[in-house]
Amino acid sequence: MSDPHDDEPDGYRGPAEVTVGERHATTDVQLSGAFDPISGRYRWRGRLRGLAAALPDTDLSPGTDVRLAVPGPDGPVPAAARITETDLWGSHMVDGISA
Repeated sequence: MSDPHDDEPDGYRGPAEVTVGERHATTDVQLSGAFDPISGRYRWRGRLRGLAAALPDTDLSPGTDVRLAVPGPDGPVPAAARITETDLWGSHMVDGISA
């Protein structure tokens, strides 16, 4: 993601390691968000493309917790998220929080 001190929304688009339960896959993600000074956390929303194909036979229903790791300048940046819905194209929408 980016510098948590920026007030402007920003984002990331590219590959991410996605974990659901004990299953892992690399999939294309599109994330955007902003630092929330009240909570002191980075809040974001995004889309996970091709997750159902990458993790067949995995529960990907709304409310499912997922963990993401996106590339960062000092190594992978971890984040927790929850699936909120599946869009018309089969992508999974998520809301998340990270440091």
